[in-house]
Amino acid sequence: MMRAYKYKLKPTVKQCKSLSQAFGNARFVYNWGLDMKKKVWEEERKSISCVQLCGELTKLKKDGEHEWLKLSSAASLQQSLRNLDNAFTRFFKAKKGYPKFKSRKNSTDSFRLPQGAKFNFETNWVFVPTIGWVKFCENRVFDTTLRMGTLTVSKDHCGDYWCTILVDDGKPNMPKTKVCEETTVGIDLGIKDYAILSNGIKYGNPKFLEKGQKRLAGLQQGFAKTQKGSKRHEKKRLQIAKLHRKIANRRSDFLHKLSTLIIRDYDTVCLENLNITGMTQNHRLANSIRSAAWNEFTRQLAYKADMYGKNVVFIGQYEPSSKTCSNCGYVNHELKLDDRQWVCPHCGAEHDRDINAAINIKKMGLHPQALVAKELKVENITNIPSGSGITGRSE
Repeated sequence: MMRAYKYKLKPTVKQCKSLSQAFGNARFVYNWGLDMKKKVWEEERKSISCVQLCGELTKLKKDGEHEWLKLSSAASLQQSLRNLDNAFTRFFKAKKGYPKFKSRKNSTDSFRLPQGAKFNFETNWVFVPTIGWVKFCENRVFDTTLRMGTLTVSKDHCGDYWCTILVDDGKPNMPKTKVCEETTVGIDLGIKDYAILSNGIKYGNPKFLEKGQKRLAGLQQGFAKTQKGSKRHEKKRLQIAKLHRKIANRRSDFLHKLSTLIIRDYDTVCLENLNITGMTQNHRLANSIRSAAWNEFTRQLAYKADMYGKNVVFIGQYEPSSKTCSNCGYVNHELKLDDRQWVCPHCGAEHDRDINAAINIKKMGLHPQALVAKELKVENITNIPSGSGITGRSE
């Protein structure tokens, strides 16, 4: 199993210049490759592969005008072209997110090295090809004799340098547990309460971004009054970046703790395949939905389920989980978003909207069709017949 370890780097002034050169070269090659692919398609209606781009890159470094590309590792430049190829693959699969040119101002500075990294935990040094041995802050230790994968070096908006290394621990994934109703839980994700479980347990939403809005607004007002290029302008920018990083770290800590707790307590987790993009069209809830980071939460549940041998089942995003009575299966089409409590007009059962939705998600997730789709490793389970396993009268 591949595991990721992240460390904060403490480069020297000379190494910072070399890292800046590497970041810029990786960004330039990515943009050059994207421009090349667009030109070839417009002129010849052909698609140029990553291997062909790597060959053209070799010629580019020898043309006399781009010799500064030789200052960076050839592997990192080729990896930028592979990243571009992967971006196009995701675009054609998901039919959205066409690759864009990376700007020096807004894009994240980073480059990847597929091999060549070395770690020394006795002296806390990491060897980065073409950069040299760089000091890092130790937080977790791994066996350096294990096979190491890609090393990613990045710089955040606060000016700090980081490296992430993938390590194969040699341990296979745990075998999947059998899906059983007693050890299954349905989860309805919300805004007021972050996660509502089918057994009635609710986990509140900390709303870290909303709590930091007042402080953030004050910093942004001060930043708007500064002159671009001044020391005060850069000082305010760093304060805003550090506040955003603090909010992101607090949110990430909360999501990791919650996802680990759920995966350890339940063998099977049922979730909705939410259309986040469509939900953010509601401008009243858009900021709250983005702040909740539901996609990141489901991603953590999915990979931790593989680690612990648990199951994650997704149901269709158009299932009426909130409008369906979990007692009799009646679908209340007149239910509105503001109705947090409602009574079923057919059987008279009283429902908490969120708990009722979580119960329905669990029933839909245990439907044979949903389990078959999971076994076939369908990433996003959709088109499950409406009311799978719950609609219709129940005796």
